[in-house]
Amino acid sequence: MPVADQIGETGIRDRMLNLMKGRLQDWFTAGGANEFSYDQAWKTLTGYPASYGSDTELNDHHFHYGYYVYAAAIIAQYDPSWAADSAWGGMVKTLVRDTANPSRTDSAFPFLRGFDVYAGHGWASGHQGFAAGNNQESSSESTNLSAALILWGSATGDTSLRDLGSFLLTTESESIAQYWFDADEQVFPSSFGHDTAGMVWGSGAAYSTWWTANPEEIHGINVLPVTGGSLHLGGEKAAIRRNIAEMERENGGPAVEWRDILWEFQSFADPASAKAKWDAGNGGYTPEQGESKAHTYHWLATLDTVGAPDATVTGDIPTSAVFTKGTTRTYVAHNHGSSARTVTFSDGKTMSVPARSTATSTGTGSSDPGPEPEPPTGNTFQLRAGGVLTTATGGTAGSDTIPSGNGANHDGTPYQPLVYEVRGVNGTPTSGGQTAFRLQVDAGTTVGLGQQARVSYDFTGDGSFDRTETYHYFATDPVTGWEEYTQARGLKSATGSLSTLRNGTVRLEVWSAIGNGASKLQTGTDKSVLVIPYS
Repeated sequence: MPVADQIGETGIRDRMLNLMKGRLQDWFTAGGANEFSYDQAWKTLTGYPASYGSDTELNDHHFHYGYYVYAAAIIAQYDPSWAADSAWGGMVKTLVRDTANPSRTDSAFPFLRGFDVYAGHGWASGHQGFAAGNNQESSSESTNLSAALILWGSATGDTSLRDLGSFLLTTESESIAQYWFDADEQVFPSSFGHDTAGMVWGSGAAYSTWWTANPEEIHGINVLPVTGGSLHLGGEKAAIRRNIAEMERENGGPAVEWRDILWEFQSFADPASAKAKWDAGNGGYTPEQGESKAHTYHWLATLDTVGAPDATVTGDIPTSAVFTKGTTRTYVAHNHGSSARTVTFSDGKTMSVPARSTATSTGTGSSDPGPEPEPPTGNTFQLRAGGVLTTATGGTAGSDTIPSGNGANHDGTPYQPLVYEVRGVNGTPTSGGQTAFRLQVDAGTTVGLGQQARVSYDFTGDGSFDRTETYHYFATDPVTGWEEYTQARGLKSATGSLSTLRNGTVRLEVWSAIGNGASKLQTGTDKSVLVIPYS
């Protein structure tokens, strides 16, 4: 609805408004195929038909009802009378009382129900009878309810529910960053072996979901649904990059089933790269069941234009956000109120927002906000597992698997590549210097394989690569043991010219140009390195 409204399609907007009203009113009316029923013994409201144990075990109420409250909040934005307590608003508030009751004295529902203030996040299982404790899988569906409370409270003037949503969202976003995504790399034990958790338990975490071992869904279940309430994920860009890199390694290549969800996730850190994936593959995929191509395109195109979320700047209204691209900040705020107001941002920027409107403005800011590693020093980068290039020494020897070329010719075109990247690079090109690399590769006893490398430079770190060098592939022998692939194989093609790196990005991609079998690339040693021609 807001997208249709934004582009002036008011007829489509109003048609969707009426469809949404009809669907919610069907659920909010007792009797018929869909309804909610109050259970006095358990002090809970259950929607029927029930699902995932929402009736027998009281599971997932905050997951499910967040979608209802969010939809109701959008309706309230365009038709406040529909949301009045005497109309349908009273029923919306009853769903809120079941899932996130703000009252400690309400005898009909417990206080906050599934939100654990001590843990800082929600729990999804109602019975809590597992030996491993309680659990929560889709943390993003939990924060979807919190975002819905912010929107509902803002649209109806209920500041207490708005502020409750703000508390829940900001609190849980910190827990998600640490317990699901290990943002500071201080939480997960080394034995866990992953950069993300599909679900968190009282006793730990698991790289899994309740229904599949598909890496795309293990990673994507903590992203969907993608809304303005998801922007907090953009505060931990390095974690997103590690997350996407691991998903592609575990998946044997880029996402297929949930590519739209994972494109949108990547856009929180690298909007240009995410948009490039859309441009390359939007014609041949089926949207995830809660997504649409229109929403995905709108999301990716918007962030490609304004940049990734800038978590270093906040507004004094919950319905505001800041984005940064290069050195330009874009400030956005929506005013649900009936009179204009001034929104003040933490960097001193002010912006007047008309009543019941969204406003934007621009200013100057940093290029890639959020905690990032210290800029590397030196020009020799060691390959590390997890898609990392680092000037640090003393790594642990290991290897990454280069996926098979599946019998096709990929000479010059990356196919399911291993990607290694370093950001925040500063340097000046050396006179007459050229890129160099030493890569230890091994095809085992498989015949007819060829590994290929491409080195790319993004001079300003804005997500667009300005110089790309593709090298001739290296034909490995069918004898077990490391062989050395270097730039001496020769340059196959190049685009752009070398220029000064200012907070830039350097990327190495390695893939199977030919052959029908996997091979290995050594990591963690000074025998597999990339040397850039910069001082």
